Amino acid sequence: MSMNTSWLSMCMCMCACAMGVNAAEYPSWLADFVEPKDSRYAMQPIIHDWPKDIDGMVEALKAYGCRGAVLNCPFANGFTTNPENIATLSKIMDAMDAAGLKYWIYDEPGYPSGMAGGLTLKDHPEYEAKGFYMRRHPTYDEPKTVHFRLDDQSDKIVWAAKYPFTTPEIHETFINYEAMTPVPFTKDACDCELKPHEILFVFCSKRAYEGSHCTHNVCSFRHYLNVMDPKAVRHFIDIAYEPIKAGIPNAFKRAEAVFTDEPSLMTAYARSYEMWPYALAPWVDGLFEKYEEMYGESLTKYLPLLFEGHRDSYPVRAKFYRLVGKLISEAWSGQIAAWCKENGGIFSGHYLLEENIGSHVRCYGDYVSVLRQTGYPGIDALICYPEDFDYNTVKYPQMAARKMGSNGLMVEICPFANRDRFKQAPLDNMTSVMGILFLGGVRVTNSYFQPNFSEWQNGRINRGGYTGQEDTKWFNRYIGRMGMMLDGLQNNCHTFIYYAIEEVQAKARPEYTSTGIADCNLDGDTRHLSRAVYEAGYDFHFADAEDITAAAEAASPMISGLAVRTVIVPAADLVDTQAMKALATLKEKGVEVLFMNRLPRFNTTAGVNQAELNAPFKPVALQDILKTLASHTDEFAIACTTATILRGGYVTKDGKELQLLVNKSRSDGVVTCRHPSKTWAWLCSPADGSVTRVELAKPVTVPAMRSVFLLFE
Repeated sequence: MSMNTSWLSMCMCMCACAMGVNAAEYPSWLADFVEPKDSRYAMQPIIHDWPKDIDGMVEALKAYGCRGAVLNCPFANGFTTNPENIATLSKIMDAMDAAGLKYWIYDEPGYPSGMAGGLTLKDHPEYEAKGFYMRRHPTYDEPKTVHFRLDDQSDKIVWAAKYPFTTPEIHETFINYEAMTPVPFTKDACDCELKPHEILFVFCSKRAYEGSHCTHNVCSFRHYLNVMDPKAVRHFIDIAYEPIKAGIPNAFKRAEAVFTDEPSLMTAYARSYEMWPYALAPWVDGLFEKYEEMYGESLTKYLPLLFEGHRDSYPVRAKFYRLVGKLISEAWSGQIAAWCKENGGIFSGHYLLEENIGSHVRCYGDYVSVLRQTGYPGIDALICYPEDFDYNTVKYPQMAARKMGSNGLMVEICPFANRDRFKQAPLDNMTSVMGILFLGGVRVTNSYFQPNFSEWQNGRINRGGYTGQEDTKWFNRYIGRMGMMLDGLQNNCHTFIYYAIEEVQAKARPEYTSTGIADCNLDGDTRHLSRAVYEAGYDFHFADAEDITAAAEAASPMISGLAVRTVIVPAADLVDTQAMKALATLKEKGVEVLFMNRLPRFNTTAGVNQAELNAPFKPVALQDILKTLASHTDEFAIACTTATILRGGYVTKDGKELQLLVNKSRSDGVVTCRHPSKTWAWLCSPADGSVTRVELAKPVTVPAMRSVFLLFE
């Protein structure tokens, strides 16, 4: 593949424009942008099956301008239990070191990480992922004897209790949860006498496997470990990490990071066309005790509310899923990150379905909590063409990176969704999406957007791919320039969109199939809001209840060192009680607090009057929110009618203002810029390294599917 003629002509024109600029005129550090001295910000192909010609593969990586690669212990013949596999990995690492290339270590044969190719559970079935489900047995007018017996798909009964209920009105049933009576049970049996208007609930645990991500991935159908169980995760470390440490001196110190891939709970079903007999909530032994330890109250009497009920169930569910997130962050990401740190390394990789708040709960209970315990946060990008790319794929994880003080995110490029469409223009598609990713905080690129190594040295390395040597070198220099410009910089914006995960946690009920959270449109509403704000030319950060509460408590409202000017709340039906109070405080301090379309109906604390929490606010239409942002005439702003341009602002390490303009369209963007105090800027093009002086009184052209920087002196 080669770059199209029109694009080359455009680059030649831009270079010609740049020739008149004396390098001494622009900041000296831009010399590395104009002519990168190394490949430190280039991509790293993910290569699971290294060819026998190790030196040839390493030479090819250098010849194509790559930074390095993601590599792994060979999968076959025992994975890490085979000394020959460890020896092969050692040879690859030695060759990479000798060539001055960087590398990450992938921690699993296939995915999702945690199975160790089946070795984790081989002799320890007790470490398998588990869920628990509910069975209800009511009686109305007559006494009833219930003989419950565990079925052959389940492990054990974990709790049983009965409650009185009333039916004062037609179609209504009210259970008195405060009058719970525990019912004796054995591992597999429960017998109970029920009086009229009593209901028995039995809760049982079983493996979480059928219908889950385990059976809906492109790698295997292996059973999976329980990411809430520290013993299970420790055993995975012993299988997948310790042998590499023992066989290769300083392996994890030499590697830049560990790449883990899509660990998660397996209690959610993956496909809506499948129906299963069990609706599972996450389970680990000791769960009830951990809830009481965390909240100072028993969960057992309220267990039915995890599975059914309406507003009276919201506070219990919100607490439960926060606990689930805490347990995963401690057992999985926290434990492995600590092990890596002890051995000189960094724990990274990516988690599952970053783009959906619903999945943040289904897969992790509390996604941001789990991600924050890693050493370096990461994402993957499956949709690698700009029209359908979901901005929140990168903007949600950016929130975790901001909280961690990270320099940014790792991205795993996976152009697997709608491949035929991607292949129509792979280089353009990838370049456009990389602009969106860098704007959202990506700084490290690991990639299945593979180069075509087969064309190098007459087919010495027999591996096909999307781009040839010259195009790959150009792409690596392109993202290399973007990385060089942005590394260590945080988006300098003062608009925050509220991340109301508590609504999803409160409304999440175990389901018998893969469905959306009942009565919850938060994902769609948040996506609609963020897209409208972004495509109108305004950058933003997501902020959660923790951020908002801390900002309200500060003398001057700040989040991660950024002054808070505007907080926009999507059309959330439920908002954390403390966050609502904090938003009122922020409003009193002069912050613009805008609720899109409607005010919440519920909060997370039983007995708190929502009308009182809503009193300081009124709903605002989306067009009025955009008008409010447009009224900030003391900030840099853009306008463009010929393309969709996304924008982000930064402060460079030497204190200069930097603006990144990303054209996600297939036509050039003619951009009008407004700056409160500057009249000109350096236009820096990652496409060719040119630096030109532009007057802001004249429109600035951002080429189709490309990005440019404006640097203000």
